[in-house]
Amino acid sequence: MRKDKVKTNYEKVSEFELSTLAGRVLKAIQEPAAAVYFPNPNPTLPVLEELVNDYIQKHEIASRRGSALEIGQKNESKTRLLEGLQLLATYVNQQAGGQISVLLSSGLILANQPKSKDTPLIPLNLKLRDGRVGGQMRLDFQAVKDAWQYEVEIGQSAVGSAEILWERTVMTTSSRSNVLIGFEPGVKYYVRVRALNGKGIGDWSEPVSLIAR
Repeated sequence: MRKDKVKTNYEKVSEFELSTLAGRVLKAIQEPAAAVYFPNPNPTLPVLEELVNDYIQKHEIASRRGSALEIGQKNESKTRLLEGLQLLATYVNQQAGGQISVLLSSGLILANQPKSKDTPLIPLNLKLRDGRVGGQMRLDFQAVKDAWQYEVEIGQSAVGSAEILWERTVMTTSSRSNVLIGFEPGVKYYVRVRALNGKGIGDWSEPVSLIAR
């Protein structure tokens, strides 16, 4: 029986998608819950953070019509990041043992997914409800055709501003009965979702909100 795994080679991912992916993976591995599944990540968390931030910074500079030197520095940083992601993906696959929930918690992309023709559409009809116990919420939304997985972002309003600060990311393959945890009772939280497949990442949904109980 074939075990589910995450991809180990991201060379064919576009540079903009790589920047987004790297940031998502770093956030996922930094989550306290990730330490349960990935106690000794390879590369280590400080090294991964340096690789990701270095590439994001140099990619941003080079994408604004950077000089030959800046483009060269970005390419060198990209090579180091790809090597780091390959090491991390190998470690994640070893730790997960085929458990899809553990694989998704890494923020990496699942391997051997069916091919899709188009970038996924925006998830619709988001519904956020109280969970069975305090500090939990349940998220449901309309499934997106050809989506491999979904990225869920959780945030709060900035103090004295209408801006939402997106703080946490959760990956899931299901559009139904997603149990989100770690909420402080009495605090209003916002949630938004976007879909991913082999052609790229779709746009974010409109956020929905709920006061945690």
